[in-house]
Amino acid sequence: MSISPKSTSSINPLQGKWIVITRPKHQAEALSKNILKVGGCLLHFPLIAITPFNDDKTKEILNKLVDYDMVVFVSSNAVEQCVNLVGIDSLKNKTLVTVGKKTAQALIKHGLSVNFCPEKYFNSEALLAIEEFKKEAAGKKIAIIRGSSGRDYLKNNLIALGANVDYMNVYSRNCPQQNLNELKTASQQGKLDIVLLTSASSTASFFELAELHLADKEDWVNQLTLLIGSSRMQHEIPSNFQGKILIAEDPSDETLFERLTLEFN
Repeated sequence: MSISPKSTSSINPLQGKWIVITRPKHQAEALSKNILKVGGCLLHFPLIAITPFNDDKTKEILNKLVDYDMVVFVSSNAVEQCVNLVGIDSLKNKTLVTVGKKTAQALIKHGLSVNFCPEKYFNSEALLAIEEFKKEAAGKKIAIIRGSSGRDYLKNNLIALGANVDYMNVYSRNCPQQNLNELKTASQQGKLDIVLLTSASSTASFFELAELHLADKEDWVNQLTLLIGSSRMQHEIPSNFQGKILIAEDPSDETLFERLTLEFN
């Protein structure tokens, strides 16, 4: 779905620029509002759909949180699904940790305090750079609440610190798109200036779909400009991609918006 703002009298760097947001729509509201506010145009093209696990087995696993010293949430989806299934009582008096500010805000919204969260570069590497967090985690029993796939980087590093670490998977991710035809049409109409890819999953899904077009010798994909949410996402981009790649320091709304503004300034 595309959205164009009303015309504005002041000139902004994003005025009239068409930006593709690939996050699930409910996670893109704040960034979308900021882009529209300065005259940008949006195309919503989600590459990730979240499917919550609402079964008894997941609830039974989460009920065991009372036995853990520390709980790490990797996303706001993980927070909401945990709270929906078992409430907040099992999280009280625990050391609560998040890898990003939005996830921390989700916990705070439910009246919980966050003990550790990176101040910038919202990822596992930034979390592990907090020395106090590593000292606190050493030797502890830790639950990581997340989706059913993802990197093992955080878990492996916590185990190296002597922690006992378990995953508690509370949702799955899948790609709701079958092809990139909507983006192809937008490109042909001059309504595609930049595509935001804010996770490794969305980047991988994008290029899986792009292969279908490149196999038919449709070169429009190689004319694209991509903005990715961190340098590690470059590993999901095939070496034969010829388009322009911009890199944000982290995938937060503020950082992405600043990087977009810088690109078109």
